[in-house]
Amino acid sequence: MTKRALLVGSNFSAVPLLFALKRRGLHISVCGNRPDEPCHAHADQSHFMDYSDPNALLSLVENGDFDFIVPTGNDVAYMSTTFVAGKLGFPRFDSMETATIIHTKQAFRRFTERNDIPAPRSVRLQGDAPIETGALRYPLLVKPSDSFSGRGVTKVFDRTELAAAVADARRNSRSAEVVIEEFIEGSLHSHSAFIKDQEIAFDVFVDEYCTVYPYQVDSSNHPSRLCETVRSKTRAIMARVVKLLRLEDGLIHTQFLSNGDDVWIIECMRRCPGDLYGSLVDQSLGIDYADLVITLLLGEAFSVTPRFEPPLFFGRHTITSDTPSTPFSFSHFIPSSDVRIAQLKTTGKPMNAAPFDKLAILYARFETRDEMLKVTPDFKTFVSLQTLQGDLA
Repeated sequence: MTKRALLVGSNFSAVPLLFALKRRGLHISVCGNRPDEPCHAHADQSHFMDYSDPNALLSLVENGDFDFIVPTGNDVAYMSTTFVAGKLGFPRFDSMETATIIHTKQAFRRFTERNDIPAPRSVRLQGDAPIETGALRYPLLVKPSDSFSGRGVTKVFDRTELAAAVADARRNSRSAEVVIEEFIEGSLHSHSAFIKDQEIAFDVFVDEYCTVYPYQVDSSNHPSRLCETVRSKTRAIMARVVKLLRLEDGLIHTQFLSNGDDVWIIECMRRCPGDLYGSLVDQSLGIDYADLVITLLLGEAFSVTPRFEPPLFFGRHTITSDTPSTPFSFSHFIPSSDVRIAQLKTTGKPMNAAPFDKLAILYARFETRDEMLKVTPDFKTFVSLQTLQGDLA
């Protein structure tokens, strides 16, 4: 009898997960409340519903006879799926308590402070509590506790800017909870670690850049420029996190800052990162990132052998705009003979300003490490967006 899987989420970032499931011959259902999203076109069955309501998702799964439930690349999907897994006994999911620690900035900061994990010092504001920063030193970052894509994040340089930043963070938080933390000067990176039996079985490091909207990553490259000292230190920190939280098999993806040999953990997630992050690693290493995620979630034997050693030099850029526009087309003059484009919008469809929308994701292969590291941090300067309102550089 064909086994059944439910994919929780339906947007473009979930497509690699869906096809990893299809290759296993499973019957695939997809849930999400937007019929225009691409996963519905490839599913055996669609359920048009708001999966941010965990009880609604629970009702669907209770009546659906699913063998597997698979969260996609956003925190809401992951948390709702984890809630259902805990209620119905699906294996290889962390407890809700552990998932909340990892996926909520406020809870994660408490965890890092309690366990001496290197992370920015912070304070937390709940509801409409008075604004207090304690002994934190300016500049500060003010963040919603449950935000993503840099929404509601503001850098403040003195107390006169604090109230407006806190108000913006609260507006962008479902829980109205705010984290205020010290701003750390350093370069931004990510670490994807695949966990088996509470050990890191395979991992990759990526350099990341925010070039259009502050605190929203839109450019990245693999392999990373990080030295082995920083890689080893980050790996050791995350191995300790895995042990402390007794994490189930699967992916843990981390953003961190580095300055010299110092490392600060910014945030973690157990879901896949969005914007086709895995495709960058796939093209550089010759692996299948989404398939590795599904392998661990389904409890299959885990192994990975990159086809490209050493890795190929690849950069990735998400095309966005700092103003609302109606895209007609875009052009680029990236110094690469191998540029691959994942188109996300059709001509003439309005596009919101970053961080709320994106036009396309492109990948470029470079011949040398130096060329990759020269272009990737300035990717946006190599792309020209043509809109019905006029050209945007």
